Amino acid sequence: MDVSLRKYPYPYSAMLAICSDLDETPNKDIYFETARYLNTTEETLLGKGVGLEVGNTIYFDMPEHNFSYTNTDDDGREKIHQLIQSGHIDCFHSFGDFVNSRTRIEECWSEIQRGPRKIEVWVDHAQAPTNLDDDIMEGSGAVNGSKAFHADMTVQTGALPFIWKGRVTSIVAQNSSRCYAAILNKKNILKSTKTILLEFIKGWLARLGNVKYAMHKENKVIRKTRLIDGSSVYEFMRCNPSCGGVSSNDKARGIHHVLTKKVLDTLVKQEGASVLYSHLGKVFSVDEPFKDETRQAFELLAEYQQKKKILTTTTRRLLGYIRTYEALTYIIKRVNDETHIYLSTDFVGEDLQGLTLYVKQPQKTKLYVNNQLINEIVINPPDTTKKPSISVPWISLSLPKLSK
Repeated sequence: MDVSLRKYPYPYSAMLAICSDLDETPNKDIYFETARYLNTTEETLLGKGVGLEVGNTIYFDMPEHNFSYTNTDDDGREKIHQLIQSGHIDCFHSFGDFVNSRTRIEECWSEIQRGPRKIEVWVDHAQAPTNLDDDIMEGSGAVNGSKAFHADMTVQTGALPFIWKGRVTSIVAQNSSRCYAAILNKKNILKSTKTILLEFIKGWLARLGNVKYAMHKENKVIRKTRLIDGSSVYEFMRCNPSCGGVSSNDKARGIHHVLTKKVLDTLVKQEGASVLYSHLGKVFSVDEPFKDETRQAFELLAEYQQKKKILTTTTRRLLGYIRTYEALTYIIKRVNDETHIYLSTDFVGEDLQGLTLYVKQPQKTKLYVNNQLINEIVINPPDTTKKPSISVPWISLSLPKLSK
């Protein structure tokens, strides 16, 4: 009956999340001003805000020079909870370098769980003991019997469905065919050629059955897998399309080499979804966190969003949307002169936002999710496919006023 799912929320051609590890963030002012700069159009200490939707990570016990939940003051901790509730802190970055006992893990977990919205994404950090990967990231968080074991409490309960275990690709667009175009840099031909070759080798090793690079074969954002203790998770892969490789320009002081016109054009052309690997707390200096080239990179990304090409959102929202999109099933019924679409999914609420279906007669279409009628449906004009569509509204996150 001429009904099909659109890959991304109307009218966007691609999705991007900037998944920033907070390593080396110098202080709370830079941490919270980064949130204001990225998520509002207000004047901030980093420059005039760009009005995107970008989340951040958090951890606990760290060296003194690192901003963390433990190292900040009561005001900082209250602001952290405000940003968790607004969806702008959406990832754990382990429990921190110095957390290595079940007692301390339980204290951290209990403290961060006190609000109604929970953090549902886990990103392993360096060689932190509580990491959930025991191979690339060398953690024991999923090793039953270890001092840092916590998977039974955090993962098996379903509280942390999305896990990053260290896998990064140089390919900018996932959920698409592998494309090396964005990596090639004529000004750094040797570096970029080496990076392309390494990525090509990863792909072939994956095809030959290599476990470490298995995700590179399909070039997917997420996959179902298991931790070493058997816990079922959605593992996600991040990307860094820098010509120098996945560990090059992975910070605020190098983001202008990553968020380039070539990279963003490739993401759009490939109709890809990407979770960008970065460390936005690794600034130029405390006195001048961002420079002009940093701001210009984010302003460029904002242009692509304003032109409705790339939907920039938090890591949690991107992963939730992709998971829901890939798991959806639906049936179509004709009722008199109307089309009724019945979606079936285990994932509801915010994860349905933005879901778009091409339909022949939007005004005569009703949408049901798990047999419940969705009343608030947006009717969209034809896009580049020349087909009209309907959408579940995408509601942008609202950054709270970070009160003193």
